[in-house]
Amino acid sequence: MKLILSLSCAFLVAGCAIRPLPEHVTGITTFNIVMQIRCETREAAFNVLVSGLANNPTVFGEPARTIAEGFRDRPELMHEFKPALFTGNAREFVDFFWNTGIAYNFSLDMTEVNDFGANINFVQNLTGSTTTLGLGGAVDRLRENKRTFTVTDDFKGLLNLKPRTYCDGHLATGENPIYPITGRIGVELFVREFVRVALFTNLKDNSDYGGAPTMVDTLLFNTYVSGSVTPKVVFSPVGRAFQLADASFTAAASRRDIHTLTMGLSVLAPPPPGTAAAVSGGRQLFGRLLTSRGGGTRKTAAEAVDQELTRQALSGRTIVVRP
Repeated sequence: MKLILSLSCAFLVAGCAIRPLPEHVTGITTFNIVMQIRCETREAAFNVLVSGLANNPTVFGEPARTIAEGFRDRPELMHEFKPALFTGNAREFVDFFWNTGIAYNFSLDMTEVNDFGANINFVQNLTGSTTTLGLGGAVDRLRENKRTFTVTDDFKGLLNLKPRTYCDGHLATGENPIYPITGRIGVELFVREFVRVALFTNLKDNSDYGGAPTMVDTLLFNTYVSGSVTPKVVFSPVGRAFQLADASFTAAASRRDIHTLTMGLSVLAPPPPGTAAAVSGGRQLFGRLLTSRGGGTRKTAAEAVDQELTRQALSGRTIVVRP
C-alpha cells in the first residue's frame, strides 16, 4: 500500500513525460527488462538440463549424474556445459534440447494521464442576499507509447553468453507484484513443462520436418496506479464588492502499463539443406505479425509465436473462405 501511495505521489509531482517509458516508474529500462528475461531463461535452461541428468541416474547413468551435480553446485561454470561431456542416453538428451529455439515478442504499452483543474468563487454581499460568481478551468492531458519488438535465442547460445558477466546484476532475485515484468516471471516452470511434453510425447524421432513440438505462453501484466489532490482555500469576504470567497485546485494523475510477453520454444530441427523451407538461411524472418532474425529452431520458435499473435488478432472474428 505504501508503494502504491508513493507511486501516486510521484506521478502527481513528475508524471508529465511526453513519451511514457518503463523507467519513469521503476527505473528499469527496456534494455534491462530484456536482459533480465534472457538471464532468467538462461538460468532456467541450465537448471532443467542439469536437474534432468542428475535426478535420473537409472536412465542416464552415474557418470552423467556426477557431472551434472558438479555443475549444479557451480552455476557460474554453465558456459562449460556441453553435449560432448556426456555419452549414451545422456548425450542424446542434451543434444536433443541443445538447440532449442526461443522467441520473445514484447509489447510494452504505457499510458499516462494528467488532469489539472482550478475553481475560483467570488461573492458579493448585498442587503438581504448574496451574489456568487464562479470561474473554473481545466487542462487534461493523455500520452501513450506502445513499443513492440521480437528477440530470438537458443539454449546453446544462452549458456555461452558473452561476455561472461552479461547476467551479473541483471538476474532478478524475486517476483515484482507491482510491476511484474521487471521481476522473475516463472520461465523455469515453462521450460520444464516444455521438456516434459517433448519427452512424454516421444517426439525426438524427428524424421519429418514439422514433427517436433513447439510451445507458446502469453503473459499479460496490467498495472494501474492513480492519485489525486484537491487543496482548497476559504476566505472571509467583507464589504459589498465582489471578493474572493474560496479557491480550489485539483490535480489527478494515473499511469497504466499493459505489458505482454509472448514466448515460444521449439525443438523442431531445421529442414535439410537445399529444401524450399531452408531458403531463408538464417537471415531476416518475416511472419504475419512480427519480424525477427535467426534460423533453425529460432525460426520455428518465432513462427510459433507469430501463429499465436495471429490467433490473438483473429480471436472473436469470423472468417469465411469461399472456393
